[in-house]
Amino acid sequence: MKLLPKPKPVSLDSGVSQGIEMAVGLVVFFLMGWGLDAWLNTTPIFMIVFTVFAMVGQFVKMYFIYSRDMRHLEDQRSEMVRGGQQ
Repeated sequence: MKLLPKPKPVSLDSGVSQGIEMAVGLVVFFLMGWGLDAWLNTTPIFMIVFTVFAMVGQFVKMYFIYSRDMRHLEDQRSEMVRGGQQ
């Protein structure tokens, strides 16, 4: 009797691409803030604000992607269970 499906190997493509996207996004926003601070001769306020904005945005995006993926996997699992009961 087989109740649980055999786990599939996890691909690192998604994790690596999300990591690169997060790093590049942070660097881009950091440099935009740094450039704006240099142009306006201000303290590094824009650099800090843009970096925090990018970090929060990336974590919110990761949360929604994770939630979507988990919802999809839960739907697949419930379909498999319902299919086996009929």
